[in-house]
Amino acid sequence: MRRLLAALIVGIVIVTVVWLLAGISGHVSASFGPYDVETSVPVAILGIVVLLFAVVLLLRLLVGLWFLPGTTARWRRAHRMRVGQRALNRVLVALASGEQAEARRSARRARRLLGDNPQTLLLAAEAGRLEGREDEAESAFRALVKQPEGQFLGYRGLMRQAIERRDWAEATALARQAEMAHPGTAWLRQQRAELALQTDNWADALDLIGSDPRRVVYYIAAAEAESDPKRALEYARKAYREDPTFAPAVVTYAQRLRLAGHDGRARSTIQEAWARAPHPDFAALMLATETDKMGRLQAAKRLVERNPTHPESRLLVAQAALDAGVTTEARMQIEAARAHGVNQRRVYLLLADLEEQEHGETEAGRQAQRAALRAAATAEPDPHWLCTNCSAEPVAWQPKCPVCSHVGTLRWVATTKTGPTVPAVIAPA
Repeated sequence: MRRLLAALIVGIVIVTVVWLLAGISGHVSASFGPYDVETSVPVAILGIVVLLFAVVLLLRLLVGLWFLPGTTARWRRAHRMRVGQRALNRVLVALASGEQAEARRSARRARRLLGDNPQTLLLAAEAGRLEGREDEAESAFRALVKQPEGQFLGYRGLMRQAIERRDWAEATALARQAEMAHPGTAWLRQQRAELALQTDNWADALDLIGSDPRRVVYYIAAAEAESDPKRALEYARKAYREDPTFAPAVVTYAQRLRLAGHDGRARSTIQEAWARAPHPDFAALMLATETDKMGRLQAAKRLVERNPTHPESRLLVAQAALDAGVTTEARMQIEAARAHGVNQRRVYLLLADLEEQEHGETEAGRQAQRAALRAAATAEPDPHWLCTNCSAEPVAWQPKCPVCSHVGTLRWVATTKTGPTVPAVIAPA
């Protein structure tokens, strides 16, 4: 409706102008060399208008011819851009649908039409990876690194390839370069922390992880890996403060205190930890310097004096007494542990050793040993380290599981019951 109204108004204006021009009287005469022209004023005005229109049209034609090469080049560039964008779209669709050959073919065409820019290089690399051509992908990622706007993407792609090859040193170097190209990325910080763990660079991991429930594990590992005694002691102290109930943290701190010449503080640390929650590793460290068997028994009693009725205390004293030949003390402690509900394999193995010491190669002794060993075969398992990720059972605690390499997944698993239970039947000697 608006267009019809506008056309009507324009027509009225034109008709009005023509009518006014037709009403102008008079003649116009012009001489061009030997030619004389005479006409009415309206026709002269119309001729001038037509002449001006022709001049303008001619000038536009000449200008168009002058700029024709540039115009053609722009049109061709625009056409290549449109075709290249369509090729990029086909690459994205092919990548999403898993069409390997189509993705790689469209990526090559997009790169040929649009040149090497971050989009074409990244898609070409991903298409190469999809088809298993890691060499093509690496070449594209390295070309991407050379472009200021694509450096981070290039380093990330190369780092991902290095991680898949398990080339941790190369991946770590690429992660540092990616950090310089695009600092402050949370994902990259986490990735660098994981790489630090893979390369056992625990100090760097501590700087990168932020708040992490496994931080105590990192401190312990950093203390064990640190060559500087002062720094190692500081890491161990932080581990102990992070979780004073975690046995490896206590042991590491006490070991570093002992190496630094603070034997008294090391002993008090172990004794305090035993009073809170006894652990066999505490006893192993505390009694390591005692070579005399009676001395070990006395040291064991000093260690457990603040928590003497705990099953671990009972069994520690029983083992030390058995080694020292004090069989009466050993039997008393073993029976007390069994009365407490400890029905573990180590209890019956201790009992078998006790029967051997007390009765030797007598028939009664052999019967008692066999009964204890039969009970050990069906008893509960001893406390042990267990990986919560893969269920591996390493002999000693480590920062990483030796089977699955996960960090901080080893837990101390104990099956000791808290109340008295019916003990296994052991034939009397």
